[in-house]
Amino acid sequence: MTSLADIRQAKEIGKSVRKTREAQGLSIQAVATLSGLSTNQMVNLENGNFFAFNQDLNQLMSHAKHCAEMIGVDLIDIPRETPATNLKMCSLEESIPVFLQKIA
Repeated sequence: MTSLADIRQAKEIGKSVRKTREAQGLSIQAVATLSGLSTNQMVNLENGNFFAFNQDLNQLMSHAKHCAEMIGVDLIDIPRETPATNLKMCSLEESIPVFLQKIA
């Protein structure tokens, strides 16, 4: 089962990859070519699309590390905006916007 924490971590990893690519002045197509991924896979990676990687955080992380290596940075050195450990955990009901919640 997919956890909200895994989805948030995937989003965080994607943000880190995008920021690093942009800081290096590279296009998404250039990094895709360097890493051997398709442009679509790179878009999914940078968007943290957990579901495009078979809901497998390890697979997403593996692609992120490979891309980081191809542009000459270590994924560990990439600054993160919000550490995953500091994220406030909330229930699924709390994460659904009010206007989308079923009114009983």
